[in-house]
Amino acid sequence: MVIWFLVWSMLFCTADDPHPAPPAFGLAVDGVPLPANRVCFVVMPGDSVTLRAVPDTSGRSDSLEWSVSAGNPRRGFGELMGWRAPRGHGIFDLRLTDGRRLEEYSIVVPVESCRWRTTTLNSFPVGSYGDGSTREHNPDFFIELRSEDLERRLTTHLTMGHFLCHTEGSFPQYMVLQMSLLDKLEAVLAEVQSEYPEPLCIVSISGFRTPSYNARIGNRTSFSQHLYGGAADVWFDGYPPNDLIEDLDRNKRVDVSDGELVVDAARKVEARGEAAVGGASAYRWTNTHGPFVHIDVRGSRATWQTRRNLIPDPVI
Repeated sequence: MVIWFLVWSMLFCTADDPHPAPPAFGLAVDGVPLPANRVCFVVMPGDSVTLRAVPDTSGRSDSLEWSVSAGNPRRGFGELMGWRAPRGHGIFDLRLTDGRRLEEYSIVVPVESCRWRTTTLNSFPVGSYGDGSTREHNPDFFIELRSEDLERRLTTHLTMGHFLCHTEGSFPQYMVLQMSLLDKLEAVLAEVQSEYPEPLCIVSISGFRTPSYNARIGNRTSFSQHLYGGAADVWFDGYPPNDLIEDLDRNKRVDVSDGELVVDAARKVEARGEAAVGGASAYRWTNTHGPFVHIDVRGSRATWQTRRNLIPDPVI
């Protein structure tokens, strides 16, 4: 028994937490509760919001204390707080505590796209959206990221680093990200785990892409959902992580059918109205990585055929 415990410790002590905790307190922004796993939200520069703590199972929220790293709070004790965002952009920390538990939320105050008038943003190479002749295809805003923001938690299982999958020069970097994509990935993971209850983490190999980068990697689609922060190419890995999708269908192989199970899960949560409708398709093994799944929140259902395996019948 002692030997087994030591082996287990060696395997798991260097891995991420296989059981990350959901938020300790719920939060409603302007009367709309955040999804259960989300610990971030967006406020435009200079706007005011009302924040309300959602009572937990004990029904108590009156003892909460609030603190925020910037902006203008109008009240900082009890279940309710008003907050006005600063005019400048950034990512700010909101903390709630009842003396026993602490929850940290991230408030994203983005860079409005009207401040971006060339193919670069603060020397960060963006490129041109659409055909470059009009601004109507530009995203509404960009999120400015410092290097320390990549580990910032957005949901129970996702960080900023999941979506900034490549960097362009030095920091700060800029990224577009739709909150509905975070919520969909968490919903799909929960659906998969309803049938496969072992701990899983989300691995992302492609999140946001600038039009400039998208062209460099040979993608000819000028309206890819990746350009608008609405898509991610992911797989669900087990613990300890081994850089491969988990054998979700339990057939003793890691193959594209594991990705297809994730696609099926995405369709189920869409049908139940638990996540935004979008595209979903499973991709085969390549010479550089295992199978993965594209998931997006374009607003309409989309699917497409992909080739199966380059590597026949890869066995675990």
